[in-house]
Amino acid sequence: MKKLPRWQREQKERKKHKTRGVVRKVLLIIFLILLIGIGWKIYTSISKSLWDGENQFNIAINSQSVLVVSFNPAEKSLNVLLIPDGTFIETIHGYGPCRVESIYRLGELNKKGGELFQGSLQTYLGIPVDAYASMSNIKARCAGFLRNGQMSNVKIKTCILENIRFLIKDGETNLTKWDLVRLWLTLRSIRQDKINLVDLGQTSASQEVDLLDGTKANKIDTERLESIMSQFFVDKKLKQEDLTVAVLNGTNHVGLANKVATLIKNIGGQLMTVGDTENGLAPRLGPRGQGESLRQCQIKSEKKYKNSYTVRKLSHVFGCQWEGGPMAEQRANLVLIVGKSYWEKLVLP
Repeated sequence: MKKLPRWQREQKERKKHKTRGVVRKVLLIIFLILLIGIGWKIYTSISKSLWDGENQFNIAINSQSVLVVSFNPAEKSLNVLLIPDGTFIETIHGYGPCRVESIYRLGELNKKGGELFQGSLQTYLGIPVDAYASMSNIKARCAGFLRNGQMSNVKIKTCILENIRFLIKDGETNLTKWDLVRLWLTLRSIRQDKINLVDLGQTSASQEVDLLDGTKANKIDTERLESIMSQFFVDKKLKQEDLTVAVLNGTNHVGLANKVATLIKNIGGQLMTVGDTENGLAPRLGPRGQGESLRQCQIKSEKKYKNSYTVRKLSHVFGCQWEGGPMAEQRANLVLIVGKSYWEKLVLP
C-alpha cells in the first residue's frame, strides 16, 4: 500500500483530532444537561417536600388495611393506628358516611382520591394528617398479619418500611421522592420498644353493628375516639410550648369552631375558649368596618408569638394567616378565627 505524503497524513490526523474534540464537547454537553436535569429534579423534590425532617409527621396509608402512621423524629418513636375494614366514618365534601376502605376509590370518581381520603381522616379522627399514600394495587405482605392479630413491633416496622419502599417505585402519594427516601432511612433506625400499634377495632370506641343487607360494620363512638386520639397523637412540641388558644367561628356556618377545637385539643393544645365572633361575623372586615364572613383563617396574637411552633403548626394545618394584634376581649395567647375557606374544604366537592 502506497504511503501517503506527509502533509496528507498530518491533515488526516488534524481531522481526527478535531472530530475527537467535537465528540468530547458533545458528550460533555450531554453530561451537563443530564446533571442539570437530575439536580433540578432533586431541587424540585426538596422544595415541594411535605416533611421538614424535624417535627411530628402523620401519614394516612390506603393499602390492604387503612393505617394512620405518626412519626416523631425527636423521640424516634412511631405510633400506628389500624382502622379495620368495614369501619364507617363521615367523609368530607358531603358524601356522608362511608366504609373507610372505600373512601379513596370514591374520591377517584372526581380525580380527588387522595384529597378525600386525607381530608376525611383528618376531620373525622381529629388529628392533622400531613400526607396520604395509596397502594391498593400492590400486594403488601403486612396486610395478613395485621388482620390476623400478629402484631409484633418487628412486623409493624417491616410493614411500614415495605409500604414506603413500594411507594418509591409505584403507588399514589403527595409525598415527594425526597420525603419517601428520608422517611425510609429514618424509620429504619427506630427501636422496637419505640413502636406502638393501636387497633381501633379492639378499642372501646368501636362497636360492631348489623347492617340491613346482612353484613357487619364497625361504628365508632366519637367521644371515646377523641380520648384515644389525644392519648396517642399528641404533638409534644406544641404541648410543651403550652400557649393557650381561643377558637372562634368567623362565619355563619354552625359547628366549624368545634371541629377545629377538637383537633387542637387532640394534639395537646391548651384550649381556653370556643365560640363565635360577634353575630357570627369576623370583626372589622368589609367596607367601612362592617362585619362579613371571614374568608381566610386568621391567627391573632402578640408579635412575640408570631414565629412560635404553635402558630406555625396551626397555620399549616388550617391554612391560617398571622394577622397580629391580639383581640382585647380574649385572654388567650392566640386567637384562631376560622374562615369560610375551611367550611368549603369540608363541604364542597
